[in-house]
Amino acid sequence: MNEVDTGNDCVQTYASRIATGDWRLYDDIRTAAPTWKEACGRSSMSNYQNTQSMQPFSGTFSSASKNRLLDKDEYWVAFPEFAHCDASKVTVSCAVPKP
Repeated sequence: MNEVDTGNDCVQTYASRIATGDWRLYDDIRTAAPTWKEACGRSSMSNYQNTQSMQPFSGTFSSASKNRLLDKDEYWVAFPEFAHCDASKVTVSCAVPKP
């Protein structure tokens, strides 16, 4: 839906854990500051976050190789929890309610 030529066209952020269950996204200062006109967002995460993120689903998937994304696979991720966030300011602060 928001096709770009490269992930470099996206807002670049990184995720950091503040406390158990509390993660924040920060600007990745290795790249240009966001203009908030980007068509997408891309974020990096720690190995801990990456390896722990699927733990609740460990028994759900029969094989990781059958359920991973490969190059050129199409997918769309939607986060309606962010619909109320205001990105018109230089610093974006948005509380996302926990389920």
